[in-house]
Amino acid sequence: MRWQFRGKAPLPIKMVFILLGVNFLGQIATSYAIPRLSPITADAAHPYFVRYKGAAGYFVQPWLGIYSEYGFWLHFVLLALFFFLMLWVYRGQIERIR
Repeated sequence: MRWQFRGKAPLPIKMVFILLGVNFLGQIATSYAIPRLSPITADAAHPYFVRYKGAAGYFVQPWLGIYSEYGFWLHFVLLALFFFLMLWVYRGQIERIR
């Protein structure tokens, strides 16, 4: 048994799904790049401290540090929005296929 939309999937569902994918790839990229490219001491260009995997700490640019810390929670918010749209707003357009 599986579920599908009647016709095409609605645009808001597609957009949230694309944002989920971009956020997932962004989180993987930051977790790869921060320990390899960031300095361990602060300077003028890298004032934001990010604790990484236990005791290690790196200094990054503020936008990257904020995204690294809050992007994880953003993923759960986008998942909740995706399921809300799919199971509540567009529930009339979903059908079960055997």
